[in-house]
Amino acid sequence: MNPTPYFTELPPLLIAGMREPLSEQSAQTIPLLWQKFAPYIGNISFQRGAAAYGLCVHSSESSNGHHYYMAGCEVSEFGNLPADLSPLIVPAHKYAVFQHDAHVSSIRNTIDYIFDQWLPNAEAKHNSQSIHFFERYTETFNPVTGLGGLEIWLPLV
Repeated sequence: MNPTPYFTELPPLLIAGMREPLSEQSAQTIPLLWQKFAPYIGNISFQRGAAAYGLCVHSSESSNGHHYYMAGCEVSEFGNLPADLSPLIVPAHKYAVFQHDAHVSSIRNTIDYIFDQWLPNAEAKHNSQSIHFFERYTETFNPVTGLGGLEIWLPLV
């Protein structure tokens, strides 16, 4: 089933998390990154809410269009971050938000639908200057079953 998005705006988000470059091995390395990051969830100074974020970010550190993936949580400030965590400020954006109701392992199907089918036919335009997109794992997401509150947030112009 192809999700229908809702649209919303968010102020800037401050995210603290762990990151790594995206590559052909990302299907294997992203779950490992989440395993390393999981103990920090709920234990980061100034954490806001219970949601976790998986962000696909355009790397400003390279000029060849590379992206990195960051597993993180929202914080109200970057004070007292552990050495393993990096700060990221996501600028204010308008977003198209897509619900992913299937198992987390099939998230690629929803992402492919968004970019291959929905976006080319939408009146909205993708704004990928800083964030390509992000996954939001709400408090109803169950990491044991891989099911529950999972959304894909696509920044728009």
